[in-house]
This record gives sequence, structure tokens and C-alpha cells, in this order.
Amino acid sequence: MQTQHPLAVITPTLDGDVLAVLAAADAPHTVGGVQRLLGGRSYEGIRKVLTRLTAQGTVTAQQVSAVVNYRLNREHLAAEHIIALANLRGALMDRVRSQVQAWPTPPVWAALFGSAARGQMLPDSDIDLFLVDPAVDAELWETLVDQLSRDVSRWTGNDARVLSMTETEVRASAVTRDPILQSLLGEALTISGEPVWLRRAVAGARR
Repeated sequence: MQTQHPLAVITPTLDGDVLAVLAAADAPHTVGGVQRLLGGRSYEGIRKVLTRLTAQGTVTAQQVSAVVNYRLNREHLAAEHIIALANLRGALMDRVRSQVQAWPTPPVWAALFGSAARGQMLPDSDIDLFLVDPAVDAELWETLVDQLSRDVSRWTGNDARVLSMTETEVRASAVTRDPILQSLLGEALTISGEPVWLRRAVAGARR
């Protein structure tokens, strides 16, 4: 899957990207507005998709002066499924959160990072996860991380790469300004733990 094209799991066409935009918020969108959000897609192509989806009933169109506003028809039988597909990244994060928080000793902090967090995935991109090891039981931790990696791969169809560090390793990496830690500071999406945990840990280590 690709987090920025969630409906590509069922359709590789422009229709999926347009539906994802409309599903993201219950607000009206013009053809030009959808085009700005998608970037690089033709105005005419988007107009044709919206016309086709309106004919199917999944999208509603309302003329306001010279402008036509489009919305996802949230009463349509397909709407809940479209919305669920549009939120695949959130669903992945929720599923990972549920799994790691059920571990005997959950990670101190967990996050999604890399292209999946940035919304720049290719079809064969990895799903990158970062976990802070509580350093209680090394053997059990390795087993749990390996299982999580296999599960995420099954859930998404992408290889899962889990980077695990102890708190001590995080602080040491902060001092040396490890590039991976720097990228985490800029792009990571917190899955479990305090959202500001990493920033505080890095700031404390660099004092």
C-alpha cells in the first residue's frame, strides 16, 4: 500500500485519489480545490472523475453561482468503506498501537517514520517503525519485535522495518546527531507514548 494513495489498494485510477480527498473532511471542494490538494493531476481529469462519481451517487454536487461544490455523500452505502480505506495509515497506526500496548512491557515510545509518515511511498516502499526498548527482557523484546514486523507486512503488503533503541542508545544518538534520529524529530508520527517524548529526550541529552 501507499499511505498517500490509500484507495490504490483497490483501484489505481484517479477516482481513488479524488475519493480520498473528499473523505478526508466533510467540506465542499471545487474541481480546482481537489486539483491543488492532489498536485500534478489535470483539471479536466478530475472534473470527469467527479462527474462520474456524482452519477454513481457517491459524490454530491451543488451549484453555487458559477461554481460547483462537491462532497462525499456520507449517506451512501459505500461511504463508510470509502472513509475507512481513505484512513489506512490511521488504521495501521491504531493496529500497531493496540499490539504494542498489549505487550508485557510496552515500548517507552513508538512511532511511524520514513516515507509512510511523509506520504511519499512507492508501491514497494518499506513501512518504517521506531520503538524505544524499555530494556527489561532482551530475548522477549526481540521476539515481540519480530512478530510485529511480520504482522505489519501481512497487514499492508509492504516489508516492515522496525528500528529499536534503548533509552540509553537514544541519548547517545542524540549527542552524535545521528541522521536517523534527526529525521525522526522532523517526521515521526507518534503511535504510543507521549508525543513529545523524543524531543524531550534529545534536548536532555544535548544539555
